[in-house]
Amino acid sequence: MCSTLVKFDVLIDQNPYSTEAIHMVDQIEEAADRAGNNTIFADSKVHIGGVSSLNNDLQNVSNEDYSRTVTIMLSGLFIMLIFLLRSAIMPIYLLGSLILTYFTSMGFAELIFTQIFEYNGLTWAIPFFSFVMLMALGIDYSIFLMDRFNEYKEIQIKEALIHSMKNMGTVVISAAIILGGTFGAMLPSGVLSLIQVATVVLTGLFLYAFIVLPLLIPVMVRLFGKHNWWPFKKRMNQQK
Repeated sequence: MCSTLVKFDVLIDQNPYSTEAIHMVDQIEEAADRAGNNTIFADSKVHIGGVSSLNNDLQNVSNEDYSRTVTIMLSGLFIMLIFLLRSAIMPIYLLGSLILTYFTSMGFAELIFTQIFEYNGLTWAIPFFSFVMLMALGIDYSIFLMDRFNEYKEIQIKEALIHSMKNMGTVVISAAIILGGTFGAMLPSGVLSLIQVATVVLTGLFLYAFIVLPLLIPVMVRLFGKHNWWPFKKRMNQQK
Protein backbone atom coordinates (compact mmCIF):
# COMPACT_ATOMS: atom_id res chain seq x y z
CA MET A 1 0.00 0.00 0.00
CA CYS A 2 1.49 3.31 -1.06
CA SER A 3 0.62 6.87 -0.19
CA THR A 4 0.82 9.96 -2.33
CA LEU A 5 1.67 13.44 -1.15
CA VAL A 6 0.32 16.36 -3.17
CA LYS A 7 1.23 19.93 -2.36
CA PHE A 8 -0.60 23.04 -3.50
CA ASP A 9 0.68 26.56 -2.95
CA VAL A 10 -2.05 29.07 -2.12
CA LEU A 11 -1.23 32.75 -2.49
CA ILE A 12 -3.45 35.28 -0.72
CA ASP A 13 -3.65 39.01 -1.21
CA GLN A 14 -3.94 39.79 2.50
CA ASN A 15 -1.15 40.23 5.00
CA PRO A 16 -0.46 36.65 6.24
CA TYR A 17 -0.34 37.97 9.83
CA SER A 18 -3.69 39.78 9.57
CA THR A 19 -6.93 38.65 11.19
CA GLU A 20 -8.54 38.27 7.77
CA ALA A 21 -5.81 35.88 6.61
CA ILE A 22 -6.11 33.82 9.80
CA HIS A 23 -9.87 33.43 9.30
CA MET A 24 -9.27 32.44 5.69
CA VAL A 25 -7.40 29.28 6.76
CA ASP A 26 -10.64 27.50 7.69
CA GLN A 27 -12.20 28.50 4.38
CA ILE A 28 -9.23 27.11 2.46
CA GLU A 29 -9.42 23.82 4.35
CA GLU A 30 -13.16 23.50 3.63
CA ALA A 31 -12.58 24.28 -0.05
CA ALA A 32 -9.85 21.61 -0.26
CA ASP A 33 -12.17 19.02 1.33
CA ARG A 34 -14.95 19.84 -1.15
CA ALA A 35 -12.58 19.69 -4.09
CA GLY A 36 -11.49 16.17 -3.10
CA ASN A 37 -15.00 14.71 -3.09
CA ASN A 38 -15.66 12.05 -5.77
CA THR A 39 -11.97 12.00 -6.71
CA ILE A 40 -9.00 9.83 -5.85
CA PHE A 41 -8.35 12.28 -2.99
CA ALA A 42 -11.73 11.64 -1.33
CA ASP A 43 -10.12 9.82 1.62
CA SER A 44 -7.15 12.16 1.84
CA LYS A 45 -6.32 14.31 4.84
CA VAL A 46 -5.83 18.01 4.28
CA HIS A 47 -3.08 19.79 6.20
CA ILE A 48 -2.35 23.50 5.87
CA GLY A 49 0.98 25.09 6.72
CA GLY A 50 2.33 28.60 6.77
CA VAL A 51 2.24 31.62 9.03
CA SER A 52 -1.52 32.16 8.78
CA SER A 53 -2.24 28.51 9.60
CA LEU A 54 0.11 28.62 12.60
CA ASN A 55 -1.59 31.73 13.95
CA ASN A 56 -4.99 30.13 13.33
CA ASP A 57 -3.98 27.14 15.45
CA LEU A 58 -2.68 29.45 18.18
CA GLN A 59 -5.95 31.38 18.12
CA ASN A 60 -7.97 28.17 18.54
CA VAL A 61 -5.80 27.08 21.48
CA SER A 62 -6.06 30.56 22.99
CA ASN A 63 -9.86 30.54 22.73
CA GLU A 64 -10.04 27.23 24.59
CA ASP A 65 -7.61 28.49 27.26
CA TYR A 66 -9.58 31.72 27.52
CA SER A 67 -12.81 29.90 28.36
CA ARG A 68 -11.10 27.79 31.02
CA THR A 69 -9.24 30.76 32.43
CA VAL A 70 -12.40 32.86 32.75
CA THR A 71 -14.20 30.07 34.59
CA ILE A 72 -11.30 29.32 36.94
CA MET A 73 -10.52 32.98 37.69
CA LEU A 74 -14.11 34.04 38.35
CA SER A 75 -14.76 30.99 40.53
CA GLY A 76 -11.54 31.43 42.48
CA LEU A 77 -12.02 35.17 42.98
CA PHE A 78 -15.63 34.68 44.04
CA ILE A 79 -14.68 32.15 46.72
CA MET A 80 -11.76 34.29 47.91
CA LEU A 81 -13.93 37.41 48.18
CA ILE A 82 -16.59 35.55 50.15
CA PHE A 83 -14.10 34.63 52.86
CA LEU A 84 -12.27 37.96 52.75
CA LEU A 85 -15.32 40.25 52.84
CA ARG A 86 -17.58 37.88 54.79
CA SER A 87 -20.33 38.35 52.23
CA ALA A 88 -21.87 36.53 49.29
CA ILE A 89 -23.41 39.69 47.86
CA MET A 90 -20.40 41.99 47.54
CA PRO A 91 -18.40 39.54 45.37
CA ILE A 92 -21.28 39.39 42.87
CA TYR A 93 -21.39 43.09 42.08
CA LEU A 94 -17.62 43.53 42.40
CA LEU A 95 -16.94 40.83 39.80
CA GLY A 96 -19.86 42.09 37.70
CA SER A 97 -18.35 45.58 37.64
CA LEU A 98 -15.00 44.17 36.52
CA ILE A 99 -16.61 42.16 33.73
CA LEU A 100 -18.50 45.28 32.62
CA THR A 101 -15.24 47.24 32.62
CA TYR A 102 -13.48 44.52 30.61
CA PHE A 103 -16.07 44.39 27.83
CA THR A 104 -16.29 48.19 27.69
CA SER A 105 -12.51 48.44 27.34
CA MET A 106 -12.46 45.76 24.66
CA GLY A 107 -15.18 47.56 22.72
CA PHE A 108 -13.35 50.88 23.00
CA ALA A 109 -10.08 49.34 21.79
CA GLU A 110 -11.89 47.56 18.94
CA LEU A 111 -13.40 50.88 17.89
CA ILE A 112 -10.03 52.64 17.91
CA PHE A 113 -8.13 50.02 15.90
CA THR A 114 -10.86 49.32 13.35
CA GLN A 115 -12.29 52.79 12.78
CA ILE A 116 -9.25 55.01 13.31
CA PHE A 117 -6.24 52.85 12.45
CA GLU A 118 -8.22 50.67 9.97
CA TYR A 119 -7.11 47.27 11.24
CA ASN A 120 -9.34 44.24 10.75
CA GLY A 121 -9.74 43.88 14.52
CA LEU A 122 -7.86 42.98 17.67
CA THR A 123 -5.37 40.13 17.45
CA TRP A 124 -6.16 36.69 18.86
CA ALA A 125 -4.07 37.18 22.02
CA ILE A 126 -5.81 40.33 23.25
CA PRO A 127 -8.95 38.91 24.96
CA PHE A 128 -6.97 36.39 27.01
CA PHE A 129 -4.17 38.61 28.30
CA SER A 130 -6.37 41.67 28.76
CA PHE A 131 -8.87 39.72 30.85
CA VAL A 132 -6.19 38.29 33.12
CA MET A 133 -4.53 41.68 33.68
CA LEU A 134 -7.70 43.68 34.23
CA MET A 135 -9.22 41.15 36.61
CA ALA A 136 -6.01 40.84 38.62
CA LEU A 137 -5.52 44.60 38.94
CA GLY A 138 -9.18 45.54 39.33
CA ILE A 139 -9.88 43.07 42.11
CA ASP A 140 -6.98 44.57 44.09
CA TYR A 141 -8.58 48.00 43.89
CA SER A 142 -11.93 46.54 44.95
CA ILE A 143 -10.37 44.84 47.96
CA PHE A 144 -8.62 48.05 49.00
CA LEU A 145 -11.94 49.89 49.15
CA MET A 146 -14.31 47.21 50.42
CA ASP A 147 -11.98 45.89 53.09
CA ARG A 148 -11.74 49.39 54.53
CA PHE A 149 -15.52 49.69 54.20
CA ASN A 150 -15.90 46.55 56.31
CA GLU A 151 -13.85 48.17 59.06
CA TYR A 152 -16.62 50.77 59.42
CA LYS A 153 -19.52 48.33 59.26
CA GLU A 154 -20.72 49.27 62.75
CA ILE A 155 -21.68 52.79 61.63
CA GLN A 156 -24.24 53.86 59.05
CA ILE A 157 -23.56 52.73 55.50
CA LYS A 158 -23.44 56.24 54.06
CA GLU A 159 -20.84 57.35 56.59
CA ALA A 160 -18.87 54.14 56.14
CA LEU A 161 -18.69 54.75 52.39
CA ILE A 162 -17.53 58.34 52.85
CA HIS A 163 -14.78 57.32 55.30
CA SER A 164 -13.68 54.47 53.02
CA MET A 165 -13.49 56.69 49.93
CA LYS A 166 -11.55 59.35 51.82
CA ASN A 167 -8.99 56.88 53.13
CA MET A 168 -8.57 54.66 50.07
CA GLY A 169 -9.45 56.95 47.15
CA THR A 170 -5.97 58.43 46.82
CA VAL A 171 -4.38 54.99 47.14
CA VAL A 172 -6.46 53.55 44.30
CA ILE A 173 -5.99 56.57 42.04
CA SER A 174 -2.22 56.66 42.69
CA ALA A 175 -1.92 52.94 41.92
CA ALA A 176 -3.92 53.37 38.70
CA ILE A 177 -1.71 56.25 37.54
CA ILE A 178 1.52 54.37 38.29
CA LEU A 179 0.35 51.20 36.55
CA GLY A 180 -1.03 53.30 33.72
CA GLY A 181 2.44 54.69 33.15
CA THR A 182 3.89 51.17 33.16
CA PHE A 183 1.48 49.90 30.52
CA GLY A 184 1.76 53.16 28.61
CA ALA A 185 5.41 52.31 27.99
CA MET A 186 4.18 49.53 25.69
CA LEU A 187 2.56 51.98 23.27
CA PRO A 188 5.79 53.10 21.50
CA SER A 189 6.99 49.48 21.19
CA GLY A 190 5.76 49.12 17.60
CA VAL A 191 4.47 45.58 18.32
CA LEU A 192 0.77 45.49 17.48
CA SER A 193 -0.22 42.96 20.15
CA LEU A 194 1.54 44.91 22.90
CA ILE A 195 -0.03 48.17 21.74
CA GLN A 196 -3.51 46.64 21.75
CA VAL A 197 -3.06 45.01 25.17
CA ALA A 198 -1.80 48.32 26.56
CA THR A 199 -4.80 50.15 25.08
CA VAL A 200 -7.31 47.74 26.62
CA VAL A 201 -5.61 47.66 30.03
CA LEU A 202 -5.11 51.45 30.19
CA THR A 203 -8.74 52.05 29.27
CA GLY A 204 -9.92 49.52 31.83
CA LEU A 205 -7.68 50.82 34.62
CA PHE A 206 -8.80 54.43 34.33
CA LEU A 207 -12.43 53.50 33.69
CA TYR A 208 -12.52 51.36 36.80
CA ALA A 209 -10.51 53.68 39.05
CA PHE A 210 -12.24 56.95 38.09
CA ILE A 211 -15.80 55.90 37.20
CA VAL A 212 -16.83 52.38 38.17
CA LEU A 213 -15.22 52.10 41.61
CA PRO A 214 -16.11 55.59 42.94
CA LEU A 215 -19.58 55.76 41.35
CA LEU A 216 -21.07 52.34 40.55
CA ILE A 217 -19.82 50.41 43.59
CA PRO A 218 -21.16 52.94 46.17
CA VAL A 219 -24.53 52.85 44.39
CA MET A 220 -24.60 49.06 44.67
CA VAL A 221 -23.60 49.21 48.34
CA ARG A 222 -26.40 51.67 49.13
CA LEU A 223 -28.84 49.62 47.05
CA PHE A 224 -28.26 46.39 49.00
CA GLY A 225 -27.95 48.19 52.33
CA LYS A 226 -28.11 45.80 55.28
CA HIS A 227 -28.04 42.81 52.89
CA ASN A 228 -24.45 43.53 51.81
CA TRP A 229 -23.19 41.11 54.44
CA TRP A 230 -25.67 38.34 53.71
CA PRO A 231 -25.59 35.56 54.86
CA PHE A 232 -22.88 36.15 57.45
CA LYS A 233 -24.30 39.18 59.19
CA LYS A 234 -27.53 41.15 59.11
CA ARG A 235 -27.57 44.79 59.98
CA MET A 236 -31.20 45.02 60.89
CA ASN A 237 -30.81 48.12 63.03
CA GLN A 238 -28.69 50.09 60.61
CA GLN A 239 -30.10 52.74 58.34
CA LYS A 240 -29.33 52.88 54.63
